[in-house]
Amino acid sequence: MPSNAAVHAAHADAANPRRAGTSAPVAPPAIALPAALARVLARIADAWLPRTCALCDLPLRAHEPGICDGCLGELPGGGTIRCLRCGIGLGRAAGAGGGGLPGAVIAGTGSPCRSASQCDRCLRAPPAFDQTIVLADYAPPLDRLIVALKFHGELALARPLGALLAARLRTQAIERPDVLAWVPLAPQRLAGRGFDQARAIARSAARCLGGAGTASLLQRVRETRTQSTLPAAQRLENLSGAIRAGEAAAGRCVVVVDDVMTSGATLQAAADALKAAGARRVINLVAARTP
Repeated sequence: MPSNAAVHAAHADAANPRRAGTSAPVAPPAIALPAALARVLARIADAWLPRTCALCDLPLRAHEPGICDGCLGELPGGGTIRCLRCGIGLGRAAGAGGGGLPGAVIAGTGSPCRSASQCDRCLRAPPAFDQTIVLADYAPPLDRLIVALKFHGELALARPLGALLAARLRTQAIERPDVLAWVPLAPQRLAGRGFDQARAIARSAARCLGGAGTASLLQRVRETRTQSTLPAAQRLENLSGAIRAGEAAAGRCVVVVDDVMTSGATLQAAADALKAAGARRVINLVAARTP
């Protein structure tokens, strides 16, 4: 039987992307526990296996889901007012570095989203999705967490990202979600990577929410070129007809979880498919948005 020190070291390696050469365990199936029982189990786990912040390595308090409050408050774009529809930054919040835009939602504040502003692009040509909720900008240090999860197999990092996104969803969603979904990787890419990071984040978020579960509502029906290698103008064309939604989306408010949103083409294609299948509303829930 391994010593307590060995167990703690293994846990810290899985939770910290700066520790090289570690592999994270595959996330277990999502199981909704009663809130009171979940809190008791969390306190027991913290007593026997203290958790550390994935960014600064300091011990976490019971209410902190993988990233401490100090690091969370310093994530890039935390004081940014965002377009309700696509999540792009519109400016700084009033009182956050001076100036600011009045009357719009500040990321992470929990203020009612129905009063938030939209960017000119979304006003001119509304996308198929109805809302985009963003944790922070894709910039240091959050980008390092996502790279560690996505390309270095640090799958344990899906847990804090999912927990933080679940908290944002609770306070910012324009409608109570029925189900969480994700845009699946192409089969060839999934075979090479061995896991789907968006699915792992979605399952983590669902465990924290307790109500809405996850479902494989979206399917890739053909291989596509890697989006990051294409100019923005070609990304929608690259995904045309590549994503299909199942009939189970009909009449439901679907949350589509993803790790990074850049041009929005992938999430637009997903929303197109979901709306074609009868989804009532589509909300994007993304860990990082390119500024």
